[in-house]
Amino acid sequence: MTSLDKLKDTLERGAALAPDGSGLVEQARAGAVRLRHRNRMRAVAAVIVAVALVSGVPAVVRTFAAEPPPNPAGPMTHYREPHQLSLQLAPDPIYFNMLFGTRDKTQFLIVRPIDNLRNDSGATATAYDPGTFDPTRLRRGERVTVQGRPAFYVENLDPPVPSAGPSAPIPGRDEVPYRRGAAVGWQDPSGVWITVSEGSDRATMLRVAEKIRLTAPTTARTPVRFGWVPLDLPLSFAEIRDVAEHGVSAQVGFGAPADRPGETSGPFLSMPRDTPLRVSMMSMEGIMTLWGENYTELPMRTIAGHRTWYIDRDTSPFRIGAGSQMMIQAGSCAVTIGVRDRESIPYASLVRMVENMTFGGCVDNSNWLPIIGS
Repeated sequence: MTSLDKLKDTLERGAALAPDGSGLVEQARAGAVRLRHRNRMRAVAAVIVAVALVSGVPAVVRTFAAEPPPNPAGPMTHYREPHQLSLQLAPDPIYFNMLFGTRDKTQFLIVRPIDNLRNDSGATATAYDPGTFDPTRLRRGERVTVQGRPAFYVENLDPPVPSAGPSAPIPGRDEVPYRRGAAVGWQDPSGVWITVSEGSDRATMLRVAEKIRLTAPTTARTPVRFGWVPLDLPLSFAEIRDVAEHGVSAQVGFGAPADRPGETSGPFLSMPRDTPLRVSMMSMEGIMTLWGENYTELPMRTIAGHRTWYIDRDTSPFRIGAGSQMMIQAGSCAVTIGVRDRESIPYASLVRMVENMTFGGCVDNSNWLPIIGS
């Protein structure tokens, strides 16, 4: 037998052991099914693992989503007491402080030229306590330099006033928003933002900005020192004129308005109409314009050596409503106390308030006193 014959014999014997052709196909298909099943199981397992992982994170995700958005104004830090001022005008041969003061966490200073200058009516400087001013709109403006510091100039610092909706002002009830228009602004190292606005042009505002200073906070001085205030109401507003040539006077407010108890700051430079306790101090000269020609005909009572008149009903020229008013003649000063609600601040409280007042003068500011203290 040749080698070829042996090979043929071997193949013929092994043919009986070879699997059927159809079996091979079925086995291949069965293997493919098992492979697909294993892949599906792996995919399901991966989904289960993913769900398990996600179910462990919601607390983290929810905690992050619940955090408040960043405050563009920055953190609110203590800078001064409500009765303290730090915004000043540097001594200058061109400008003077016509009027200055504070409302809540905002200080203001109205600068005017000493002489009537053509095309220069001065400007208004405003200082916002740290964390109370949003500089976003200001920072979008033109970059300038004030007192060697980076500053910004914008054509309009105010956001648009809503014309409809719940935040729109209601005529006859809401205050007319104070609109600043164009402004220059910069941030002091203390965190206070300062703006200069209401100038006749860009050059005027930049010129006034160079004269504005921020000093260490000190207690404001007025013709009256208040040793006691009803209900321990804090000072919330002060407007002061201390240049004798232009007439000295002061207005102060105690307590927050009822509808804005949480008010902190804003571009409003007047005392809110519904301030609980208001006090004005001015010269006795021409007081009949404010008190009326016949105020001396009202019942008079002397308190702590000063003549006083008390009104708790509507009497021309006063419209008292639910409040009351006391008028005090103290030397050269005419002091008027206005109460919003005489039930919460009765006559006896005003008597005690007057008894704890110390009076300076209203001719000039030479003997003015710290506004708060005993």
